[in-house]
Amino acid sequence: PVHKQQQMDFRSSAGAKKHHLPSPEPVRYGRKFIQIHDSFIVAQTEDGFLIVDQHALHESIIYEDLCKRVRQSGLQSQKLLIPESFEVSLSWSDAIAANAELIEKLGIELVPSAPGVMAVQAFPTLLSDVPPVDFVQDLLDLLDRAEVGIDAERLLDDVLNMAACKAAIKAGQKLTDTEIEQLLADRQKAESATRCPHGRPTTITFSIAELEKQFKRT
Repeated sequence: PVHKQQQMDFRSSAGAKKHHLPSPEPVRYGRKFIQIHDSFIVAQTEDGFLIVDQHALHESIIYEDLCKRVRQSGLQSQKLLIPESFEVSLSWSDAIAANAELIEKLGIELVPSAPGVMAVQAFPTLLSDVPPVDFVQDLLDLLDRAEVGIDAERLLDDVLNMAACKAAIKAGQKLTDTEIEQLLADRQKAESATRCPHGRPTTITFSIAELEKQFKRT
């Protein structure tokens, strides 16, 4: 039968083309950094190496940038092409009214679009990778839960902590060489990048002497 013949022809090695799987990308040993487990960056230094927690470091850099901009003139915002709406509870409405100045500083513009519904009209450009509605809802949750009479600076700091965490590179996120180079360069320019806003270290440093000691070379 024709079908049987086709099967035999397919299985025959005579004249058949060999299919090779693509070779894996070779390791570039010329680089002075490498990402491991899509969460940490190991980078060579003059006298050893350092290990960077990519999320914690990026969070620290963003937090520092947010603090400077908010205290200078507020965050620059951009109008959304299509405003995004969400339902607002009574407590959220109160939180919006009580924190109108803070929300404006963040570059967020909220307008009523229907009874019990608000629309996000503008959103900060520094948080362009964060879904606007998700962020605003978390913001309103934070403002709603804030202690009565909380200091304005402390409340602003809590908000900026949340914003930096949401905007930062995540653990488990694959980075390109260019992104890693930019992150390491930003670390050098940051005034305080040793710890994230939550107090966790962003970087652990090892010297050649410490490494040799581990290998019993001293």
